Amino acid sequence: MPDKIHFILTGGTIDSVYHPPTETSVPADRSIIPEYLNDAIKPYDEYTFETLCMLDSGDVTDAHRESMVQSITSNTADKFIICHGTNTLIETAQYLAAHFLIKDTDKTIILTGAIIPLKQFILSDGGFNLGYAVGQSYNLSSGVHICMHGKIFLPQNVTKNRAEARFEEL
Repeated sequence: MPDKIHFILTGGTIDSVYHPPTETSVPADRSIIPEYLNDAIKPYDEYTFETLCMLDSGDVTDAHRESMVQSITSNTADKFIICHGTNTLIETAQYLAAHFLIKDTDKTIILTGAIIPLKQFILSDGGFNLGYAVGQSYNLSSGVHICMHGKIFLPQNVTKNRAEARFEEL
């Protein structure tokens, strides 16, 4: 029987598009991730998708994080990948880890994102990070993890190095 991975989509850079008037990227109106994974990758297992919000991660609040908790708690999947903006990805991972530590969950929860948008940017790290998160979802134990740039981090031992544009252990 195929595994089921439930994706929770929140926007962030991975799901952003270039906005010429401001010469920056902004969250798209809808996620590209379901199309990318289902059409380009053609998964072996069942993927389900839920768009929680399409926000810059600086606009993600504890109310959004609580919605993530509710989604994970109420869903029958045992593997979850949350696509999130990198600026507050660590705070969200810590929030989820604190909640699910109390609940002693048997669910594997992975947060990932990108420094460069997945759509319209050929050298994006988004596809690599998504693929790495999917692959690791089969190997990681239950709990909350961050998968970025080919590494696995625990929420309490990671920082975003803005100068190097990557995540690192503390």
